[in-house]
Amino acid sequence: MAAGACDALGTERGALYAGAGIVLDAAASVRHEREVGQSSLFGDASGAVAVVTPPIPSVPPWLPRDRSTHEKEVLGFYFSEHPLEPLRDMLAKIITHTIADATDLEDGAEVRIAGLVGETRTITTRTGKLMGVVTLEDLSGRIECTLFPETFEATRSLLTPDTIVVGSGRVEKRDERPARLLISEVRPLEEARTVYRRSLHLELRAEDLSEQRLADIDQVLSSFPGEAEVYLHIVRPDHTRVAMRSRRFLVAEDDTLAGRLRERHPVLRVRWSKGAP
Repeated sequence: MAAGACDALGTERGALYAGAGIVLDAAASVRHEREVGQSSLFGDASGAVAVVTPPIPSVPPWLPRDRSTHEKEVLGFYFSEHPLEPLRDMLAKIITHTIADATDLEDGAEVRIAGLVGETRTITTRTGKLMGVVTLEDLSGRIECTLFPETFEATRSLLTPDTIVVGSGRVEKRDERPARLLISEVRPLEEARTVYRRSLHLELRAEDLSEQRLADIDQVLSSFPGEAEVYLHIVRPDHTRVAMRSRRFLVAEDDTLAGRLRERHPVLRVRWSKGAP
């Protein structure tokens, strides 16, 4: 039932799950009555008695994440939808690699991944400190991650099963063992969305600056309101640079915006980058 076996009955899965105990109790009661012969007092000549179906509780419907969690508990895997699927586009703006991509990198490569926390176990070091070994899973696969004592102590409260976290670290490949990650930093998803949010970077040579060009750039930026910061990089004649963050604009993380700026100002270099310069 928790995994959807009774969905064909037409009642919302959460309500069926909440009412299962009530229905089973009612069925046990009817069976007991028949066994002790009580049904003959109220039934017809054949001894049959009308059974009143107990009402299904009125409870909030399960959200997709609730359904996925219960499916994993019962089946051992996500059946209808992986909890990360609705977040696919958002996570792509935070991470540097999927887990599958990370496993193909060379030893020592730096990565940032997002995933669901799975099994967590601890190892006691020779000095008596605890380090963690955590399994993270994303839409591409799963990987075992090692957190040394200092990192594990600082982040172990985040490492509860089925929690979405963003981890940064490096790939470790030793002998014939599967690749693993040595995690140096773990952040909750909402914090990571702010810390690793992409920003828009505009680069312009000083000799190409003009009031008209800046006014036109402002007009384009104002057409794409959002949450991403904007930085203007001025390249001086001596090739030194100065970067300024816009105090007027926060823009949408939309590639159409970058294309619009490049189209109208070919001398302008436009790029998205994760974070400030």
